[in-house]
Amino acid sequence: MNSRVFSLSAVVLVFLFFVCGCGPRQNIEEIKSALVDFDPSFKEVLDKKADIDAQIETLKGEFRTRQGEVNSKIMELEEELKAARKELYAKTKELSSRLEPDRQRVNLKIEEIKMKLAGKEARAASIKSSIKNQNGLLGNKKLNLSDQEQAELRGSIEKSMRELTPLEEEIAVLRREIQLYRQESRLLKY
Repeated sequence: MNSRVFSLSAVVLVFLFFVCGCGPRQNIEEIKSALVDFDPSFKEVLDKKADIDAQIETLKGEFRTRQGEVNSKIMELEEELKAARKELYAKTKELSSRLEPDRQRVNLKIEEIKMKLAGKEARAASIKSSIKNQNGLLGNKKLNLSDQEQAELRGSIEKSMRELTPLEEEIAVLRREIQLYRQESRLLKY
């Protein structure tokens, strides 16, 4: 076996031990020196690598500088956005507050109509209860009501029915008004 092949094999084995982490640790400069002794033309490749490494480090440094500048701008923009959001909130709140008197007017109107409605519903419930009671009296055969008493009860029921019909119409109108005012209220919300 020729000595050049043996030397090459020895250098390759030492290099592999170094790369793989096996064997004794050698200084990188010693490895480079051994490789250049083995192959003097490799010095040119190592010089080229050193030049490229230097250029890469320069590029990385430039990138870190640029990254710092960009991060700084991002922080400034985030602060600017935060201030703009705060300003938007304040202006929106101020503009929305201009509708507050109208909202209150609509809500008061709803409450006013609800009170009227409650009164009319109570009156309608009372009339319905009266009609039911009077119909119960008419249907009760045990009472032996005279024809005149039955006629009076029927007259009272008819009168109550005449009173109940427009009252129920008013109740329907009031419920519709409440529904419409509630729609107004929803539209005035922000």
